[in-house]
Order: sequence, then structure tokens, then C-alpha cells
Amino acid sequence: MKKSELTQLRSLVNAEITRKKQINELLDKEDVIKYIKLIEGSTEKIDTDDIREILKEILKDFKVKETNGIYVCTAAFDEDSRAPVIYYQKPDNKYTPDKKKYKDIESGEEITTDWIYGPQIDQFERINTVLNPYNAAYNSKKIKENGFEEVQLYFYEESYRNGQYSAIKKVLKKYPRIGSYKS
Repeated sequence: MKKSELTQLRSLVNAEITRKKQINELLDKEDVIKYIKLIEGSTEKIDTDDIREILKEILKDFKVKETNGIYVCTAAFDEDSRAPVIYYQKPDNKYTPDKKKYKDIESGEEITTDWIYGPQIDQFERINTVLNPYNAAYNSKKIKENGFEEVQLYFYEESYRNGQYSAIKKVLKKYPRIGSYKS
């Protein structure tokens, strides 16, 4: 993400926090509460400290032109099955699926690798940083998600609070990469 894009993101988040604070201030006024009740609207105050919820909304329309090349492996497939396999890479490295899908944590761009067509899986994983937060091969929980949204929100929250360089370091420390497994 370019420095200008991070500046724009911070500006959007700050504007949304300001907007929510203004709504909360208005919700302290009796006439406003009466009006909202008359039109059957919500009079609940809005949480202005939940940066992740604000980022979820902003990231729907926020576009990044340059990324740091950090991806999350989001799916793995075998050629003979359209259903995802339950692992992305087994700890013994004896078997790798035929196809894998990855998403860029900054842009959300999805890339599919294939042993036969397009970029090769091992080539893609060697060139890029590929995270694998919920690989079923070592994950004792039955998590049906791949961790992309969690990693993306963590990255953007850290970028907003502490800058992009710090966010990258924290993401790489917190989430395992393809080929690294927790015991």
C-alpha cells in the first residue's frame, strides 16, 4: 500500500469516528430521541472505539494499487474434485493439492495456482509471502473459514494505529506461513 493510500485510509477511519461521535452526541438530546422514536429508528449509541467494524465498512470500497505481496491461502482443490480439500499442505510435505487459491491481504485480489495451467504452486509460494492461519492439518478446532478476513482486518488495524511497517512485522509474527506448523 502506498503511503498516500494509508493516509487516505486513516482519513476515512477518522472521518467515520467523527461521524459516529456526532451521532452519539445527538442521541443525548431529548428532542432527537423523541424524533427517532416517532420514525421508529434506533436510539442506541454507536461504538466509536471498534476500529475493526469501521474498517470492515471502509474496506468494501477502498482500493489499493500497490501491495506488499502478503497472501492468505484460502482454498485448495484436487483436479478430480470441485470441493475444497481439508488441508492446504500436510505437515509431512508428501502431498500438495492440484490447485490453490490465495487472497492478497491488502487488495483482496484472488489468485489461483495450478500444477498444469498458470503459475505453479511452489513458484508462487516461493516468490510471495503466503500465510496459512487455519490449516486443518494442524488446527484442532473445526474452523470452516480460512482466516483471510481476520488477517486483513488485523493488518489494516495495525497499519492505522502504528503504520504499515509495524503492521507487516506483527502479521508475520502472529500468523504461520505455508509450510510452518504449530505442534
